Amino acid sequence: MKTRFLTFTFIIIVSCNPEYSPPVDVNSDRNNIISPTEDPDGRVGELEATFLSSKNKFTFSKSSMISDTFSVSYVSTAQNFDIFKWVFEGGYTSGSGSSTTSSGTTIIEGNINDPSTSSQIGVLVEYRDGFGKYDVTHAVANSASFDINTKSDYVTYEYLDDLEVQNSLNPYGWINNSGLWYSPSNLSTITFSACENSIVGFYDNDDFTLKEPIEISKEFSNFGTTKKNLVFEYKIDFIVLPTISSNLKRISLGYTPNLSSSSSITIEAGELWSNSSNESSDFRQVIIPLPLISDFNLSFTKYPSVVNANGRQAYPFNVCLRNIKIIPSE
Repeated sequence: MKTRFLTFTFIIIVSCNPEYSPPVDVNSDRNNIISPTEDPDGRVGELEATFLSSKNKFTFSKSSMISDTFSVSYVSTAQNFDIFKWVFEGGYTSGSGSSTTSSGTTIIEGNINDPSTSSQIGVLVEYRDGFGKYDVTHAVANSASFDINTKSDYVTYEYLDDLEVQNSLNPYGWINNSGLWYSPSNLSTITFSACENSIVGFYDNDDFTLKEPIEISKEFSNFGTTKKNLVFEYKIDFIVLPTISSNLKRISLGYTPNLSSSSSITIEAGELWSNSSNESSDFRQVIIPLPLISDFNLSFTKYPSVVNANGRQAYPFNVCLRNIKIIPSE
């Protein structure tokens, strides 16, 4: 009897395909806020995380800032959702089992089908930190879809100047030692229609003999170390337009820090901005970062033009200032 041996040859095929990597979920950050529930009994359909709010832009005009608490109410207007979430930067609520607050941000989560949380599709939020800008996020989801609506800087609290010049009736306005700056309420809108709703610095139209700069200044305090910008609009309105260009300074903005530790030292104002233009133009906006100092003084200086042979201003002009604001920059 013969014994036969069968030989089996195994061929191993090595693939050269690259190692599989799962795709990156571009919505991963969004999914950290909210995700579909995958509940077979949940709602379906398109989603849009819309909402309404009460007043959300607040201003104050006192140059010594007080961080008043203010409130904003919100209500969801979304449809077809089962769960929702609110994220309020800088906001606080009266407190409930579905809300958490961490690092000044309050998060509220709820389910429209749960009586204990469904009422929070509408919520009243307090902002206690005052001066600043705050984001608001609203998110909704159903069994298969979700939507997230983030509004950056949606709530703001900022300084808006009342444009009042200091007088016997208003001791807290802009200091006007020259007496040649005027509030909007002091001016005829016919004579000064080009500078309507502005603080106006000018030389008397019947004289034009003054040769010294005129200045207004105001002291600001308790503004903290929040990053902030000074914003204002200005116009140089010539009564007699120069025929040639010059490099004469027309108007400048000065800044002086008020440091309690150096009360015995006189600190001179530094120039933050100036304009030497001869153009008679429309209002232009200026945005200037302010130093991170809580207490400071701002001053606007209007300079004279050249003097002619008769000792009078050759090119008299008005300066108009309006919409003076200090706003948080972040």
